[in-house]
Amino acid sequence: MNKAEFDALKQQYKPDKVKLLFVADGVPIGHKYFYLKNSNLYKAIKAAFVQVFGEFKSDDEFLEFFKEMGCYIDNISDKPVKDLPPAQQRTLRQEGVPQLASHIAQMKPQLVIISLKVIEKQVREAIAQSGVDSIEQVVVTPFPVKSLTNVNNCINGIVGALRSVEWE
Repeated sequence: MNKAEFDALKQQYKPDKVKLLFVADGVPIGHKYFYLKNSNLYKAIKAAFVQVFGEFKSDDEFLEFFKEMGCYIDNISDKPVKDLPPAQQRTLRQEGVPQLASHIAQMKPQLVIISLKVIEKQVREAIAQSGVDSIEQVVVTPFPVKSLTNVNNCINGIVGALRSVEWE
């Protein structure tokens, strides 16, 4: 997936008003991505939504519900970071802070869920730089890979956050 395809796919699912912003790491490598309905993060977020809102008939129905509820996924970096050495990952994440801050300033979410503990510092920096006062809560979850514990802790963190928000 090239950058133009990635950006177009993200835009297709961007709600008019973002209430809940998930922030993930860099853009995906290859063909695993939340909005393609095939990534570990997609499975974990959908599992959390099922626990809170009930079953969905299809993945498409879930993504439509996700958008209608004002939920959106953004990335700390607009470049892939996954397979880079740690120092380069940190650099790209830090370089992504101003752009994420701009996105947060535009979206003014009520809740931010950081979907990877190692990006918490940069995401909180972006939130501070954004100058918004709309954010009532920031939740940090592990990324849902490597162990069942991480997957469950990610799902449980999202469930707790979803239950803490007034949904219209």
